[in-house]
Amino acid sequence: MVTSSFPISVAVFALITLQVGTQDSFIAAVYEHAVILPNKTETPVSQEDALNLMNENIDILETAIKQAAEQGARIIVTPEDALYGWKFTRETVFPYLEDIPDPQVNWIPCQDPHRFGHTPVQARLSCLAKDNSIYVLANLGDKKPCNSRDSTCPPNGYFQYNTNVVYNTEGKLVARYHKYHLYSEPQFNVPEKPELVTFNTAFGRFGIFTCFDIFFYDPGVTLVKDFHVDTILFPTAWMNVLPLLTAIEFHSAWAMGMGVNLLVANTHHVSLNMTVVFMHQMVPKCIIMT
Repeated sequence: MVTSSFPISVAVFALITLQVGTQDSFIAAVYEHAVILPNKTETPVSQEDALNLMNENIDILETAIKQAAEQGARIIVTPEDALYGWKFTRETVFPYLEDIPDPQVNWIPCQDPHRFGHTPVQARLSCLAKDNSIYVLANLGDKKPCNSRDSTCPPNGYFQYNTNVVYNTEGKLVARYHKYHLYSEPQFNVPEKPELVTFNTAFGRFGIFTCFDIFFYDPGVTLVKDFHVDTILFPTAWMNVLPLLTAIEFHSAWAMGMGVNLLVANTHHVSLNMTVVFMHQMVPKCIIMT
């Protein structure tokens, strides 16, 4: 059983045409998702119950992905914590996690869902990208086993990471990013060092980071300065705080200062001041809101 504290219908889907050069442009989409949250519990749910909740959220994201693809979008960004929410301990989040491999393994989860163990969420996201011929960025949890004799290994034998994944139009995993600057996230570990994740497409060069990462030099500034990305993909669970930390003002200032496109997908939770999807484009073209 799950609960939702606000209507799903208020979520926002946005399309925009972005410039990536003097002549080239592409259509991108972001989605503000009202997450279906789990019931509050102090004990972990079963893996089956965790998957059921994530599939309910993916059902909603699927509609947005299809709509974006039908309107010509080449890529869609979905929010941080969009599959299961954010109020967890290390133990209670564990049933929601999957082992997410390095993209260098050349993996299409939609075609080979059991190659890296039990990965139904990754398989479904991969199939959504493949079936709709669109790049999909989603945020989920990664678990990595570690040696208990290592002093840094957590008691449960796993490192747990807040993770972004990107699948291309063939459903192939092309990017994985572990959030480095956590914000009140005791359920997750900090990676050993900030990851500088980029991927190339026929319509631009992309970099990725998540929410609180935007306040720090690495990875954001380094991706722009040293890796020369055109566009940053930025899933977030951003709480608007006056006067200086409202999403549109802060994100637009960062994007203009860096001189890049910034695709922001936020969760939608009004009581926590989480609202607004945003796209800053280097050369404005058009926006469609539905």
